[in-house]
Amino acid sequence: MMMKLLQSLVLFGCVFALVAPAGAQWPEFPTRDVPRNEDGSIDVDAPTPRTASGVPDFTGLWEIQPGAIGGGTQSREEGQPDLPEATDGTPPLATFFDIGANLDVPYQDWARELRDQRVADGMKDNPDAHCLPMGHMQFHLHPQPREIIQTDDLILMLYEGNAGQRQIFLDGRGSPDNDPLPWWYGYSWGRWDGDELVVTTTHMKETWLDVNGSPFTEQGTIIERIRRPSYGRMEFDITIDDPTVYTAPFTVRVNHQIMVDTNLIEFVCIENEQSSRYFDD
Repeated sequence: MMMKLLQSLVLFGCVFALVAPAGAQWPEFPTRDVPRNEDGSIDVDAPTPRTASGVPDFTGLWEIQPGAIGGGTQSREEGQPDLPEATDGTPPLATFFDIGANLDVPYQDWARELRDQRVADGMKDNPDAHCLPMGHMQFHLHPQPREIIQTDDLILMLYEGNAGQRQIFLDGRGSPDNDPLPWWYGYSWGRWDGDELVVTTTHMKETWLDVNGSPFTEQGTIIERIRRPSYGRMEFDITIDDPTVYTAPFTVRVNHQIMVDTNLIEFVCIENEQSSRYFDD
């Protein structure tokens, strides 16, 4: 019983946010310059917006597309390029939060055992359940929306879940080489490859990669290839490379859809959540 309760606590925040009364938010206000069909619906297939410098503009409010997650594995070979190719074909379906629902994640034996033990324990130590920052993939797979604000030199990602925040620098910097302290969301920098933004993130704190406890260590690297093929769609191909945990890098695709005429709500989780102490096993 206690395990199920704690598992529910992990999901409570997103459910609460989805049912929050409209009176607790900004009044309805239309998003500017939204391409629409004759019936007033969003024309998701309209051309991709672009910045003054000509690159795709990711600015907007986005939510994950249910059932639009998948990926595949890539072998670790001598001379493997630093930026793996994006996933091809139709990816297998997966569920919210879990990278391994229908994906053969190449865990090392100890990592698979740890993940399975965390699941058996009802994910009671999940950072989200204790109001701590979530791992990258848990954010990517989270049903609560995220807002992207883009300039020529910086992309800011604001996550509704646990008030998460990421900075992606586009000003030419690379991996920090001054022995930096690890950050919850790591150090991210990007470069344009045509219409695709390639983002590398390193120096992250050891954490849970997803809600079921897939491990991730400070030695890990995450590479995101981000595309906006039309007005209403955004695609992430996310490569996880942590040789201390996984036998090979693997890539997960996550698709997002635009949200208009709405805003993020304030969702603040108080660290050191202790309500579970009042429930019996």
